[in-house]
Amino acid sequence: MDFIEVDATRCKGDGLCVLVCPSGCLEADDRGGPVAVDPAVCNACGHCVAVCPHDALTHSRVAAAEVRENLPTWPDAAVVDAMLRGRRSIRAYKDKPVARAVLAELIDVARYAPTASNVQEVGWIVTDDPAKVRELAALTAAFFAANGARPKYTAMWDRGLDYFLRGAPALAVSYVPADAPFGAADCGIALTFMELAAVARGLGTCWAGLLTHAAKHSAPLREALGLPQGMVVEGGLMLGYPKVRYPGVPPRNPARLAWL
Repeated sequence: MDFIEVDATRCKGDGLCVLVCPSGCLEADDRGGPVAVDPAVCNACGHCVAVCPHDALTHSRVAAAEVRENLPTWPDAAVVDAMLRGRRSIRAYKDKPVARAVLAELIDVARYAPTASNVQEVGWIVTDDPAKVRELAALTAAFFAANGARPKYTAMWDRGLDYFLRGAPALAVSYVPADAPFGAADCGIALTFMELAAVARGLGTCWAGLLTHAAKHSAPLREALGLPQGMVVEGGLMLGYPKVRYPGVPPRNPARLAWL
């Protein structure tokens, strides 16, 4: 198969595929159809295939069978805004397991998050086992106890209170290659996708910042996570069903804003 193939009976020469190509590997021919002028710079984003309303273009690096139909319209802005404003960081969870199938759905959504240059290098370590989450919390607590940071949380841990992973029944950790130039941003965006997908399914989440920090310095924690060699943890989410519902949305500080 060529880099791109165009069905001349379907192509209308509207130039949409050329317009949306972010890398400049496509140009229009004299009929307005696409021509691959520099395949080496293509990052396989799939924009050219996804934008064509005529299903006229196939791409050797974009699996046609995996192209999903998009929504014809987006949800109402008021609904989306209310969801974004109403999301809370959940630190109290029901004693109810999170099904592995639900976690798999969240990963499937999160993999559609944008990454720098479409590298798609974000990896995941996920557990639906509360005992494993407790083990990871203990290793996180041990790290902070050893270096004297967060003494209040250490004292609470000693009293049987988990302020590190909050007794969450499930946990998702994201990682990237240590030399990924935008790895932290890529993981943060992917985790945000996951968080919003989780909220839409009735789950609560809280960012696992303490575990993320500990994983950068604690070899036992990285080993317990099974972190692949050469990778670095850049974020995590506690996941579970909230014990409480928040009927109100508290205020936030005014935006620090400068118009240019």
